[in-house]
Amino acid sequence: MMTKLLALSPLTDENIETLKKYHITVVTPETMSPDDYAKIDIIYGWRSKVISKILKTPNHSLKWIQSFSAGVDFMPLADLEEHHIILTNASGQKAVPIAESVMSYILHFARGLHVYQTQNHWEPFEKQFTLKELPVIIFGTGRIGQQIATYLQAFGTEVYGVNTTGHPVAGFKETFAINDLKQVPNHIAIVINALPSTPTTNNFFNKSQLELFKELFLFINIGRGSTVNEHDLLAKLNDGSIQHAALDVTKVEPIPNDSQLWHQDNLLLTQHSTWAGESDSLFNIFMKNLPDFLAGKPLSYNVVDYKRGY
Repeated sequence: MMTKLLALSPLTDENIETLKKYHITVVTPETMSPDDYAKIDIIYGWRSKVISKILKTPNHSLKWIQSFSAGVDFMPLADLEEHHIILTNASGQKAVPIAESVMSYILHFARGLHVYQTQNHWEPFEKQFTLKELPVIIFGTGRIGQQIATYLQAFGTEVYGVNTTGHPVAGFKETFAINDLKQVPNHIAIVINALPSTPTTNNFFNKSQLELFKELFLFINIGRGSTVNEHDLLAKLNDGSIQHAALDVTKVEPIPNDSQLWHQDNLLLTQHSTWAGESDSLFNIFMKNLPDFLAGKPLSYNVVDYKRGY
C-alpha cells in the first residue's frame, strides 16, 4: 500500500529515492490538487495555510507531521491534538551550531574581546577569565543543552542543569527541577537559557528569578524570547548585578529600531542566527521515526507532548 507524503520542506533527489524504497509517494503544493487533501498521510515541514486546508477536509488521512523546527509554539497544537495527529519536531538538528555560538558568546566576554573590539589605544585589559573559573547553569537539558555542556566540560567548566523534574542528565554535575531552585549553587557565573516557549515559561526570567543569581557574569538566551522579561533584564544590566548578556532571541523580532536593546553597551545581540551552519539534516531526523510509523508502532524520537507544548 502506498503512503502519500506532502513535502513542505525541501527533499533531495536522494531523499526521494530513499522514500520510494519505503513505497512512499512524494507530492508538493505545486503538484497536488484539492482532491489530494484527503489522501495525505504524512507532512514533511510546515506551511500553515496548506495544513489548515487539509485539516478542514472531511475524513482526511493525515496522521503525522514532521516539523522543520525545534520550537512548535507557533503551531495550533490544540487543533492538531484534536485531530489525533502525531507531531515530531527537529530538536537537536541545530544543536552543534547553536552550542558553538554559545561558546563564542562566553569566550567573547570571558577573554575581553568586548573591550578590545572598540578600543583604539594601547591599554592591556587584564580582567579576563578562564572558563573553569565561570560555573554555568543551563536551563533546558535537551539536546542543545547537552551539546553546550559537552563543549564546556572540555574547558573544565562546572556545568549544572535545570529541567522539568530535576532528573539526572549525562554531562551535568547536578540537575534541579525548574519549580524548585532553592538548592542551586550560589557561585553560578553564567546562566544559559535554552527553554522552550510554553505558558509556564512565559516571562520566566523576571526580576525575582534573576535575583537568584548574585553578581552574574553573563546571561545568555538561545531559547525563546518570550521566556525573558526584557525590562527586568535591562534593569539588571544597568545596575551591574548582571555584567553582560547575549541574546539571540527576543520578544519582538525583528527588534524595533527604537528598542533600548540596541543601545545597551554590555549586551551582545545576534538576530536569531545561532542555528546557521551545517548541521544534522531534517531528513535524518525524520528517518529515525519512519520505519516505526509504517509498521504501525508508536514513534519514539522527538515526539511533541501536547500537554507540555514541546
